[in-house]
Amino acid sequence: MNQPVVEIRSLLVRRGGQNILQVERLNVGRGDVAAVLGPNGAGKSTLLNSLLGFIRPNVGEIRVLGRRVHPPAAPLYLLRRRVGFVPQALAAHGETPLTVREVAAIGRTGIAGLFRRLKSSDWRLVDSWLERLGLGELAERAYAGLSGGEQRKTLIAKAMVQEPELLLLDEPTANLDLFWREQIVEALERLYEQTRLTVLLVCHQLEAIPPCCRRLVVLRGGRPVADGPPEQVLGERMVEELYGSRLRLFASRRRYAAVPAGE
Repeated sequence: MNQPVVEIRSLLVRRGGQNILQVERLNVGRGDVAAVLGPNGAGKSTLLNSLLGFIRPNVGEIRVLGRRVHPPAAPLYLLRRRVGFVPQALAAHGETPLTVREVAAIGRTGIAGLFRRLKSSDWRLVDSWLERLGLGELAERAYAGLSGGEQRKTLIAKAMVQEPELLLLDEPTANLDLFWREQIVEALERLYEQTRLTVLLVCHQLEAIPPCCRRLVVLRGGRPVADGPPEQVLGERMVEELYGSRLRLFASRRRYAAVPAGE
């Protein structure tokens, strides 16, 4: 494995008297693209929030980019500057409108400093990522007025203007229609081809896994039950366990889907 960017040891997160995430050992190497797959409630988002320090585990050690997140060894905001995070959604309030360009620039504000004005070089970087993600013509549009897919791309731009060393994505295609799901998957594929950035994404649909993903970790009940290349992890039995016996695996050119089983 390449130099570890994410290192987890003996992690336990308990809430309400229940174990919601229990990971004995998990590493993600530099330049890797890994997807964490599992049903709702499997612990996927808890894993991401633990890596960012938003959730404090009960037991265990987490290191991200060589820094200890739990127990924290330094102010976590210093680490978060180096990690791009794409949440499922960003609240869009019509009464306080921001343009697409302004939302993307929020990611740069954390690098420049909260009360410092962005330099022309910062704005060039913002505009560059909007163009690369096909949002250039929407730069002055109100973020609140965009489609769900356009908003998701804007959040990816917001993360990338940080020039992160690690990109975390929480359900990047959740609640999107087929067209926008494919747009986001293609955008992630191009992003990786251009940057070779370390990427960790969580999803519950096979269709959301981009072709550049070479590693799949399956969570069920808060525990990893499989870890390896998608072509080895995904099989008829795994699909049945995740989605039910009425579905079967379809695979083509490193894309995967769960489709209705034939009669």
